[in-house]
Amino acid sequence: MKVHISIDMEGIAGIADAADTTPGAPHFSYSRELMTGECNAAIEGCFDGGATEVIVNDSHDGMLNLIPDRLDRRARIIRGRSKEYGMMQGIDEDTAATMFVGYHARAGNEAGGVLNHTMRGRDVLGVFLNDEPAGELRLNAALAGWHGVPVAVITGDDVLCAEGRACLGSVEAVEVKEAIDKYTALSLHPELARDQIRDAATRAVSKLEDYEPYQITTPTTLRVSWNSTSIAALCESVPGVRRVGARDSEYTGSDYPEIYRLLRVLLALAGTTASSGYTYD
Repeated sequence: MKVHISIDMEGIAGIADAADTTPGAPHFSYSRELMTGECNAAIEGCFDGGATEVIVNDSHDGMLNLIPDRLDRRARIIRGRSKEYGMMQGIDEDTAATMFVGYHARAGNEAGGVLNHTMRGRDVLGVFLNDEPAGELRLNAALAGWHGVPVAVITGDDVLCAEGRACLGSVEAVEVKEAIDKYTALSLHPELARDQIRDAATRAVSKLEDYEPYQITTPTTLRVSWNSTSIAALCESVPGVRRVGARDSEYTGSDYPEIYRLLRVLLALAGTTASSGYTYD
């Protein structure tokens, strides 16, 4: 039984500010340790629940954050940013379930959420699938669901967990911290967070029949609201992409993996505009 783990950093216990998640910043080395600790907890829980294989995809920023020699040696890790499916690299039809560890709330979530954003914090005001708001959780769950894979566990702050329950229905949701502000959190002790993640992963893998893949309605319309008219103008040059407002790009298709890949292309284009700057994935 193969289980996939996509792990981000903003939703890890003890992390609150952008400086915690930015390579080169004073706290970043410690944040990598926190991230690796929660990843190990999820891996251990997977094997305790009956998994025979665990694939971990490092999904934050440049995707070179986890400390490889401190990971549970039973798991394999995908590192590096040149990935067709970005945060969801490694998912396929042979995967029994996926887990989203250290995830964060979407840009524009009315409840806020610690370090809330969607993909490119400085460039993206919001992403929508069929006019419904979509953060990284929903975007990635839809790709997993396309392959028939359910999301069994999500971990992050209380806002992320509420977002996940509303989207996915039945899911093990582990709240490792409470969002006070975008840059402030009331967090569990890291060891307690890891205990809860380990237990949730064990429960989930032992009863995967309780979880259903998230299915997106097709044809699917992707809309991205940018923070700049120049980004929308540039994206309009991509075949099939329509400019539907001063700062909005839209694309409709029936193949969700194609839509997912296109979104990654549009995000890369956004990074080439003079005013943009990459923050975090």
